[in-house]
Amino acid sequence: MSPIRHLILPFACAVLAWPAPASASLEKARAAQSRGELRAAQIELRNAVRADPNSAALRAALAQASLDLGEADAAERDARLALEHGLDPAAGTALLMRAYLAGNRSDALLRDFPAPSPGTPPAQAGQVMAGRSMAQLSLGRPEEARQSAEEALRLAPDAPEPHLAAMGAALARRDFAAAEAEADAALRADPASAEALLRKAALQQRRGALPEALETIGRVIAATPGHVQARLRRAELLIAQGRGAEARGDLDVALRNAPGSAAGIYLRAVIRASAEDWRGADEDLQRLGPAMASLPNALLLQARVKQALGQKEQAEDAARRYAARHPTDPRGAKLLAMMEMEAGRPDAAAGTLSRLASRGAADAAAYDLLARAHAAAERPREAAQALARAVELAPGNGELLARLAAAQFAAGDLGAVGRSTAEAQRIAPASRSVRQMVTLEALLRGDLAAAERELAQLDPAERDQESALMLQGTLHALRLQRDEAATAFRAALARNPESIHARLGLARLALAAGNPAESERLDGEVLARDPDNADAIGRLARAAMGGGPRAASARAALTAAQAARPGEEALAVALARVLIQAGDPAGAAALLDAAPLRATRRGPNPLLLLTEARAAAGQWAEAEAASRMALAEDPNSSTARRLLALLLARQGDPRPAEALLEEGLRSRPNDPELLGTLVGLTRSREGIDAALAQADRLAERPASRPASAMLRGDLLLAARRGEEAAKAFAAAYAREPSMALALRQSSAWRMAGKPAEAEAALKAWLTQDAESAPVLSALAQLEMLGGRDAEAMQHLARALKHAPADPVLLNNLAWLTQKREGAPALAEASGYAELAYYLAPSAEIADTLGWIRLRSGRAAEAVPLLRQAVAASAARGAADPGMSYRLALALRQTGARDEALRTLEPALARGGTFADRASAERLLTELRAGG
Repeated sequence: MSPIRHLILPFACAVLAWPAPASASLEKARAAQSRGELRAAQIELRNAVRADPNSAALRAALAQASLDLGEADAAERDARLALEHGLDPAAGTALLMRAYLAGNRSDALLRDFPAPSPGTPPAQAGQVMAGRSMAQLSLGRPEEARQSAEEALRLAPDAPEPHLAAMGAALARRDFAAAEAEADAALRADPASAEALLRKAALQQRRGALPEALETIGRVIAATPGHVQARLRRAELLIAQGRGAEARGDLDVALRNAPGSAAGIYLRAVIRASAEDWRGADEDLQRLGPAMASLPNALLLQARVKQALGQKEQAEDAARRYAARHPTDPRGAKLLAMMEMEAGRPDAAAGTLSRLASRGAADAAAYDLLARAHAAAERPREAAQALARAVELAPGNGELLARLAAAQFAAGDLGAVGRSTAEAQRIAPASRSVRQMVTLEALLRGDLAAAERELAQLDPAERDQESALMLQGTLHALRLQRDEAATAFRAALARNPESIHARLGLARLALAAGNPAESERLDGEVLARDPDNADAIGRLARAAMGGGPRAASARAALTAAQAARPGEEALAVALARVLIQAGDPAGAAALLDAAPLRATRRGPNPLLLLTEARAAAGQWAEAEAASRMALAEDPNSSTARRLLALLLARQGDPRPAEALLEEGLRSRPNDPELLGTLVGLTRSREGIDAALAQADRLAERPASRPASAMLRGDLLLAARRGEEAAKAFAAAYAREPSMALALRQSSAWRMAGKPAEAEAALKAWLTQDAESAPVLSALAQLEMLGGRDAEAMQHLARALKHAPADPVLLNNLAWLTQKREGAPALAEASGYAELAYYLAPSAEIADTLGWIRLRSGRAAEAVPLLRQAVAASAARGAADPGMSYRLALALRQTGARDEALRTLEPALARGGTFADRASAERLLTELRAGG
């Protein structure tokens, strides 16, 4: 007879010997158990024990019933009494130890049940060692647990408990195959062991065999319908499969038997939440109270429930506590980050997800969300890097690749955009987002036909979406079809009345059409919805600093937007720059040092500008304090270090400033800003020769190159010693050729009055990179100055192939094209200039477009553009005389002779030569004569 049968036999004999009252209660207990009513069964067993208090078997049955209900203290008391009344020592020891473990009394178990002495019967000794193994495991002592389990198996190999102990030890070392083998051995010893069956089911679940796990748990429930743990485990498995309705039956039984079961209440909350019964789920979670700490996912569920109920602070608190307790679970970090994003704190969200990533626990979705956080915080390069990691983790996801391409576009990495877009198109050619990204990439390449083909493949419903309408509008704008572009942008706005992008597109069109008031209105609407929008802020700031007729209203619009959002950093910085330029550094400092901005400051930029404002106002001590704060916030900020060094240097002792710069160079030895500031301080204190000697010493440091290779030439260029600078750049270029050195060398030769050498420097680089757009553009400018328009146009056309949206290239091409005679040339030139102005409405481009419109007989449209150009050039110093001449000519044609005279007289009085001076002098004579 097997040992397990020896353990069961005393129970059977005791049942046969029960007196009538006990027998009646026993029958009622069995009936209750068959109905799954463990509480009623426990009551009847208590009645039976009262009728026969000395029955070891009844005491043991009552102890087991209490264990099944999770009442460890009651189970321990009855198990002790069962042993005292003669229960088999091995069976009684096993039962008592289960009560200890159920009550989380592992320390007490190890104290009360020391390792058995040599004379202890093997069956009982095996139970003791098995119990000790489980206690040691729960206390985090896996090696001791393994040794105890091995001893238990040696002593009682045919009992289930030693195998269960060995199974726990195998799980601790993550040997799942060995664990399942021990579970099977325990079931061979006792096929009805509920604990062995439940552990077997857990292993089946782990390897994905859910039907088998459900069948195994079903065996426990068939034998003991009211088994609380089995009912809860089956309910959990059913919920995981989306079978909540079936799980409700198991939960009802479990909670009827154990109304206070934390696991049961939690699972009911899960079911209610899945049915969007948020209030019911919240009530269940509140019932859990301190027990939530013992349920791994309870805080996560509470965060979601509170979020659904609109209780944002409580939701975020729960998510934050879950993420702190489970730092490698991406679910908690992602939920917390989404809440932080919704609360307008993208930096906090990025921090939450970056910590997850640093632990190696971020999945593709976490990196995707991290990219969104970086994008919202205006860190496009970091957003692209995060999406690149997401793509690595999910390489076959075309949607992610399309988003990566969009992020690379925002970061200015146009070469990468093409590669990511091509891969996305290969994986998911029919995806709407992929197709739209392919369209955008074609627009970037200037392949308008390809862009139109991609858009044409969208079905009518897709073409009516905001993003597709924006692409259509941009395509029309690039084709200079202003009316069609405006129609598309307005349709996008109708599709989404809150659309930022549609308003920005219409604002650019309004400005290109000579309607700055409408552009200003639209930019104001953008900032009301998106207060840190760089496009709208930049356009208003340029107008405010331009000095033209719209300067005051643009400044007022910026002021109103900043007053509405006083903590918005981008608005405050932009308005402060306007105030500094307008001669009000004190006003700028007050704005930058206001409490709302201090509370939301995300980086050193406001402090850097505050430093400039304090210095401009002559508040040197305050300027130094601001620069120190900026450097403390970001020790890697070269600008903060440079500003502080300059402020320290003005106090007369150069050593603190030099030490500060050298400290920065130790960690960033090739930082051009720090290197340039260091030699600049030497030049201002000791002269150009000492600075040149220092530049040479710095250039000898290998770690400081390539930035230090430009120092000597930059110093000579700043000293207006063009030929020496060119030779210095040439020597550096000979050692280590680069595009930057080629461009600098060319600029120096131009300063020296040697255009042939300037061209030669550029052409030398083109032998290495024949399609370098910056070098082709610089070469074209030299050719334009030399009157070689045909060659210049050829080089500009080549550059535009690689940078089709470069406004400088477009502007130069427009200027050259308008010089040709005839209406077709003017029309072509107008197209280039309008596109350039749409992309970047600068003073130079406004001057080109205004001049073309004047020559085309559209003087009234030319005047506001030319006014903008003159005002912007005046803001940088004296107004450009050529621009002033063109404005005066346009003003005369519109009948504003007096204003034309006021514009032209000071421009010519300053002297100097420019291309149209003779024509300007004739115009001045005519104006003075009343013409």
